[in-house]
Amino acid sequence: MVSVTSYLASLMVFSIVLISIVSGKMGMTVAKLSHQNDLAIDLVTCDTAKGCNPYSGDTDCNTKLPVLCKQIDKSPRPAYAMTCTDHAMPKEFYCGWTMGYIATTPKVAASTFSTIGDVDAYCADAFGPGWVTAEFHDSRYIPGMNGATYANAQWTQWGASHGNNYPSGG
Repeated sequence: MVSVTSYLASLMVFSIVLISIVSGKMGMTVAKLSHQNDLAIDLVTCDTAKGCNPYSGDTDCNTKLPVLCKQIDKSPRPAYAMTCTDHAMPKEFYCGWTMGYIATTPKVAASTFSTIGDVDAYCADAFGPGWVTAEFHDSRYIPGMNGATYANAQWTQWGASHGNNYPSGG
């Protein structure tokens, strides 16, 4: 089992998948943009140097890269500031909250997997029960969230009264 080196909170600019079976030949690549020590969260974004394509992929699946895995425990969003900008959707959409842990595995070629279930099993083998592949639309957002607005208990209360927080991503 690989030791988990990520943090309880995982902030994602784009909800992601490091290695994906999206087209059979290509997977989406992401990069860690920053880490906020005070909140113990990571900002993960599309690897824009490679181009970012969550639907048809941007990296050959024979390339060995780590898999980004997640374990969701419904952690409330901490009071982080929105560092994203509006595009087709409001900035909150692009700075969604994953509600759990993230971690990366040792490098592996995506072509060694036949299904997303195989990748999920790889995550579980690396980190333990409940760990699965992180995906592009994993994060959640609430319109207007920023800093302390819709953070901590407000995040949980809003989600409980509105059924669920909105999915984010690209």
